[in-house]
Formats: sequence, structure tokens, C-alpha cells
Amino acid sequence: MKFTKSQWCWILYDPACSAHALIVRTLFAAIFLNICADGRFTDDKITSLWASTASFACLFAGIIAVSCGSTVDAKKRKAAALMISSSVCILSCFAYLFCHKGDWFAVLAISFCGIASFAVANSFYDALLPDISIPEERNAISTTGFALGYAGAIAVSLICLPLTFLLKGVLSLKISFAVAGTWFALLALPLFLRVRDSERPVEHPKKLTETFAFIRRQKNILLFLIAYLLYIDSVGTIMFAAAPLAAGLQISTEYLLVTILGLQFLGLPFTLLYGHLAKKIPERRLIYMAITVYMVIAVLAGVMSFVPSLKIRQLLFVIIAFLVGTSQGGIQALSRSLFSKLIPPERSAELFSVYNIFGRFTTIIGPLLMIPLAVWLWDRAELGITLMLLPAALGVYLLHKITIPGE
Repeated sequence: MKFTKSQWCWILYDPACSAHALIVRTLFAAIFLNICADGRFTDDKITSLWASTASFACLFAGIIAVSCGSTVDAKKRKAAALMISSSVCILSCFAYLFCHKGDWFAVLAISFCGIASFAVANSFYDALLPDISIPEERNAISTTGFALGYAGAIAVSLICLPLTFLLKGVLSLKISFAVAGTWFALLALPLFLRVRDSERPVEHPKKLTETFAFIRRQKNILLFLIAYLLYIDSVGTIMFAAAPLAAGLQISTEYLLVTILGLQFLGLPFTLLYGHLAKKIPERRLIYMAITVYMVIAVLAGVMSFVPSLKIRQLLFVIIAFLVGTSQGGIQALSRSLFSKLIPPERSAELFSVYNIFGRFTTIIGPLLMIPLAVWLWDRAELGITLMLLPAALGVYLLHKITIPGE
């Protein structure tokens, strides 16, 4: 389909923020934390600290976004709220430049601010989807955004990854943070300048209790949100834990970076493939397929922790990355477009704020419960990913019970 200028500006935000998601959140912030901790903590403790910080940041972001969502809807300020929260996230990239060895707590604090503002921004970004499109266009727009997100991540990776080989240590990481922040600002600018909330009838802001009362009355929305929390957490847990888990399994940083770069190349065409398949196959069935892929990943992560051979662990790591690349973008893009069809468009910021507590790039169950539990029980953080089989299976069960318009 042919996109309008506003739709293209909205789509471009995805490669802007996806570079931050990969370079800062998934890869270098956790590595930078390890360096700044300067041997103070074990690898498993670093993993637990990083995962807990990410979870609490996402929960905090959810509270902020939900509290502000109905007011932003009523005053038609989604685009403005997106610009403010994105700016905080961009500034957090540059804040890392002032950290040195021993400043592990400062790194955690900056990461908390960056992750929280990123999650808030994505709530308002997703909420603008109904303002720039009609339901029939959303699968194509959403999957195109996620696909170009991979392209953006690849572009920034091709700048940052060579630095890790040429400039070892802290300097290469700090330059990468600055590049990610600059890229984010430049590509988000068209959305800030052009996209505005649509002109819908103004409603009075809702109280937080009214938001949850509305969700409780809407069975489809409630069931979807719970199902989404359960299955999407596997996606976020794997990406958040990739860097520290690789270190714990003696997989080198260079090997990790090259593997995840390859994942981005896979993600682009496979996300577009999901969008193409959605023209013929209902979104729900495609989401089932993607969840199945993540359940296989969870099993492989557990197997990898018991393999003594480094070469076999590296091979399993590559297989896991390949599987993530086939389904990560598709499951997120189709979940976003499916949710937009279940909600009234005049309450999009309010309800997408709740959606993003559970959803896009947020993780709660895995980092806050499963990984610490696995460290406590077996002293193996990677088994926390295997435990994600349970919430993923329950998510499939609840998703099956939803009535989807037009399906």
C-alpha cells in the first residue's frame, strides 16, 4: 500500500528508537554496567541487578503513562507527550558519557531513566497509530515500522560495532551511546514536526480508577492485555538478558555483537513476511506461530547452560538468535495492530499506556521473577528463560478466548 507523509513520519520513529533499543538497552548498557562495577559483583548478580532495574523502570513508566494517558487523549497532546518523553530518553544516552569505573550506581540510575522514558514514549507512539490510519491499514503500517526498525538498528550497528574491535573498553561504548542518541534525535524529528493528534470530540480526562474499570468491563481488552503480558514477556526477557547471559556462558562480547547484528538482518525481511501473511492469515494464528518459536528458544536456552563445549554453546546461541530474528518483529507488530482494533480510538493514549505496561520492550515476569528465581534455586540465570515456557503457554490459552472483530 502507499503511505501518506504523516504515516511515513510515524514509521520513521521506529528505526529511530530501535537503534536505542539495540545499542543501549540490549547490548552496551549491560556491558558498561559490568565495566563500571569493576569486579564488585558476580556475572549472575550483574544480570539480576540489570534485569531488576529494567523491570522497575518499566513498571514506573506504566504508572506514569497510565496516569497521564486519559489527560493526553482529552487534550490531544499525544504527539507533544511523545516528544517530551523521547527527549528524556535521548538525553540519557549522553549521560553515560560522564560515568567512569566505580560509578555502577550512576549507570543503573541513568539506565532506569532511559528505560522508563523509552517505555513512556512508546506508549504515546503506539497510541498515535489510530490517528494516522484506518483499521485496514494498520497491519501494513505496523509491520513496516518494525521492519525499518531493524534497518535502523543495522545502520547504527555498522557504525558502533567496528568501534568495539578498534577501540577496546569504555571509549567505544561511550561513542556508541552518543551515536545512538544522535540517531534517535535526527530520525524522530520528522514525527515531532509533522504528526499531530486527529480531531476527535474532546472528552474529560479519566481518573485512573475509571481506566481500569473500563478495561475490567471489556472482556476482550482485559483478556488480551493479560495474554499479551504473559507471552510478550518472553521476547523482552531474552533481549534484556542477552548480553549478561552471554558473558556468564563465556561467549565473548565480539561474538555476541556479531550474532545480534545478524539477527537484525534477519528481522527486517521476516517482519515484512509477517505483514504479508497477515493479509491472508488472521493475526491471532500468526501470533500463535511466533509464540511457538519463542517456546523453542526457551528450551534451547536451558540446554545451552548445561553444554560444556564453548563451540556448541556458540552454535546454540546462533540458532537462538536466528529464531529470535524470525519472529521478534512480527509478534510485536501484529500484537500492536490487533490491540488497536480492540479499543475505541478516542481512548488510544489511555489504553495504549496500559498496553505498554505489559508490552513493547517491557519485561516484568522474566527479569523480576524467573531469572532471580533461577539464580536462587540453581545458580543458573539462563534457566530463568526456560521457566518462561509457563507464562507463554498460559498466554496462548487466554488469547484463544478473545473475540476479534472481523475474524
